[in-house]
Amino acid sequence: MQLQITLFFLSIVAVIGIAQFIHSWIDKGKIRSNFENLKNDIPGEVVQENRLLYPRYRGEIEGRQFDLFFKVVKVGKKHILYYIYSLKSNISCNLLLLKADAFKPIRVEPEALTAAGPAASEIREGYQMRSKDEAAANHMFEGAGLKERLPTLQEFSSLQLGPDALVVGKPYDGPSDTEAVNIMKNVRSLVNLAKAMEACPTPA
Repeated sequence: MQLQITLFFLSIVAVIGIAQFIHSWIDKGKIRSNFENLKNDIPGEVVQENRLLYPRYRGEIEGRQFDLFFKVVKVGKKHILYYIYSLKSNISCNLLLLKADAFKPIRVEPEALTAAGPAASEIREGYQMRSKDEAAANHMFEGAGLKERLPTLQEFSSLQLGPDALVVGKPYDGPSDTEAVNIMKNVRSLVNLAKAMEACPTPA
């Protein structure tokens, strides 16, 4: 009887595992198809070493290198699949913005977070701001009009702005995230933000 229960349990686990694998396989196929459609708007290439990995997109828009890719991020005990945009920029300072309602204070901060600099003294437009130079970051925030521009990127929970790229990420919600119309909306917002930040040098 015990053996039958064990075998029944293992068969259920196997069915769930197979279903998840098939779902993931189909999901990656839809993403690749959506990325192929993106070539009509942003010249580039779809890169996928094998069908078990998520595809990524590499292209160029208005002379700027652009990348779309996925990364698994460990948050506490959970592993979350993040969908990330990276757009080349040349900004005079760096600031990290984290949605205040998405990232709660933690006792031991990861190295990547501490490397961005200490947290600013106040929440800005619903974001925790971190920078190695808070005064320069505040100047950039105001001078580049981030208050008005951030709503166009509100779906992203983290935004690393400068110095050599704008990198924004969010938990992956499904293939609809990778449809060309959604990607182009976000890329246009990033290009406009990069231009505004590059036109706002920090004071000497």
